[in-house]
Amino acid sequence: MKMSLEQTRRRLENIESADRDNKTYFRRHRIHDYMPGQVTYNLGDYPARFSVAPTEYDYNMLKELSEKGVELLQVHEEWNDAIRCLGADKFSSFDPEGMKQFVEACHSFGIKIIPYISTGYFEETDPDFREDFTRGEFALRADYFNYRKCWAGSPAWRKYLLDHVFAALDEYGFDGVYNDWGYDGLEFARQRLKAEGKDPSAASVIEMPYDPILEDLLRNIYTEVHRRGGVVKIHADRNNTTPTRDKVYDYLWIGENVGSSEFGTGKGYEPYVVPCRHVTDPEKTDDDYYAKLIPFMQFPLLKRGRPITGVGIDAPVPFRKFGDYGHWSRVKEYYAAHPEGPHCYSLWSSVPDNPRDYENFCKYLALYKPMVTEDSVAYIELREAADILSPLPENVYASMFVNEEKYMVVSNLTESDYTVELRDEWKNRETGARAKRFTLKPTSLLFLVRE
Repeated sequence: MKMSLEQTRRRLENIESADRDNKTYFRRHRIHDYMPGQVTYNLGDYPARFSVAPTEYDYNMLKELSEKGVELLQVHEEWNDAIRCLGADKFSSFDPEGMKQFVEACHSFGIKIIPYISTGYFEETDPDFREDFTRGEFALRADYFNYRKCWAGSPAWRKYLLDHVFAALDEYGFDGVYNDWGYDGLEFARQRLKAEGKDPSAASVIEMPYDPILEDLLRNIYTEVHRRGGVVKIHADRNNTTPTRDKVYDYLWIGENVGSSEFGTGKGYEPYVVPCRHVTDPEKTDDDYYAKLIPFMQFPLLKRGRPITGVGIDAPVPFRKFGDYGHWSRVKEYYAAHPEGPHCYSLWSSVPDNPRDYENFCKYLALYKPMVTEDSVAYIELREAADILSPLPENVYASMFVNEEKYMVVSNLTESDYTVELRDEWKNRETGARAKRFTLKPTSLLFLVRE
């Protein structure tokens, strides 16, 4: 990091004043190796067959995503052959050369790419499945799959899993993994709640005790991925984190099936948290969504890639009637009627995705990235700070991000206007207006910089 003399002076002043003047806050964090611009990229409609090789459409989209600040891309189970209906398997692509070409295309635009894996979910009908991979009948059965939840403490499963995961990384040149964990310990948490007469669907990491065996497996993957210079993202069900003590991930995906009214979720988890909603409202601008994330040092996952067409439902494999068969049908019907879009980009999307998602993502990423550059210092959820003279009521959140500039974000998540009064004059980064007082409408977000 090379700075001018003036930038050096400003940084020293900002670091010193922030440490002196920020008296009370939820947490302080120094930014390191943070890539906030992340996207899940749909490759096709598995279990139907398609080519993974990048097309002109993909090259153009990857180029644009890179220019907009995307640094990390994840592909889901359409990259592999989870139910072995296309001649490959859970840890290999049915179009291996096309997959390698797609990885190379990402790299050519400076984007890292990580594939879906799971340290738990494995197809029960797979010829390699063994009953001693598991410690119970725990399963996830829906759509075209019949996944059992395998146990981190099974020597047979652990060896099989790790051998295949690391072979896939080396074979395709991936930059790490996205682990949708499929943890069987969640089932035990549900059983305890049920025995206590409580709602088992409320099971979360709170009900899960520290699990050293799971931790060892996750840490082994983390260590090996980092030895290769890669990154690890984990999805631990809904809003959960991992019941571990050691560092086992770089990014934690939360938000599966979680209502948009919730905010501050995961703020106490180890950074970095990457929220992703399943369903968006095409009629909303979603500015309020970012107001619920950015003050907590969170930036959402963008759903993009090739449009879902719904043809996967026509593949010659059985679909389970208790799966979300209706969603596949809705996607297919919608795409047939709207081939030019707006499109749906994932099987957990609304139909279609909010057409403003991409525009909003790019707008807010451009505002967010300067605040979280390497070695910036974040003060999350200020409650007593010399720069802020007005009271900070419940559901009004202010956070400061400090580097060569001093940035502040203020989020009003109340139902009334809120006026923030500042000790000094700050500039609104979106409008350019300079003032000591700024009024925020309900569910709005203010970006400030001290000049």
